[in-house]
Amino acid sequence: MFGWFKAEAFMTTPILPQRILLVDNDPAAADEIRAALATAGRGLFEVEWVRQLSAGLARLNKGGIDAVLLDLSLPGTHGIETFDKLCIGAPDVAILILGGNANEALAKQAVGRGAQDYLPPGRLDSYSLSRALRNASLSYLRQFPIDVLKIDQSFVHQITADPDDSKIVSAIINMGKSLRYLVVAEGVETLEQRAYLQAEHCAEGQGYLFSPPLAAADFAHLLQRA
Repeated sequence: MFGWFKAEAFMTTPILPQRILLVDNDPAAADEIRAALATAGRGLFEVEWVRQLSAGLARLNKGGIDAVLLDLSLPGTHGIETFDKLCIGAPDVAILILGGNANEALAKQAVGRGAQDYLPPGRLDSYSLSRALRNASLSYLRQFPIDVLKIDQSFVHQITADPDDSKIVSAIINMGKSLRYLVVAEGVETLEQRAYLQAEHCAEGQGYLFSPPLAAADFAHLLQRA
């Protein structure tokens, strides 16, 4: 059955948006980045914008930030020291460097000191930004003892009707396979959903297409009949 029957005795929570802290003094650049991430996929990113390094550090101290987009040319800062201060303030948060060609050498220096990536102006489109942020998060995901990656039913429900959801699901499956996780799709209710997920090589699925939730005794009986 290709692993396409699964029952579990625990609940899962929905996939939450990735919280991005944008530290950039340029309103036009900030608007461009926020607009690009808004079109990257429904609810994938939540962007908070601050214009000063001190404000960025204060926000990081509150927690809840998954990645930082940092302009190294902030007024009143000193190049690589800007990155160093953020890195010390939030060592477990991925930092991606923004900047023009004039800051390329500085940005590469920051990458050498631990920044996840450098995004010049030509890589600030929706696709490039979202991919860089996902890749940055993956480097931290590997630090946790995870062996199963679950796709929330809120994405599965619309995979055959909503292009954004289908792209998200495909990206999660590919990410899980690249990290050698078991990928499980929740809330599979139609044959079309199952066909799409199998075509994308999702390892397992669960949902009403196979069975409603069962008590332990009923589940044991179902296994005996299988």
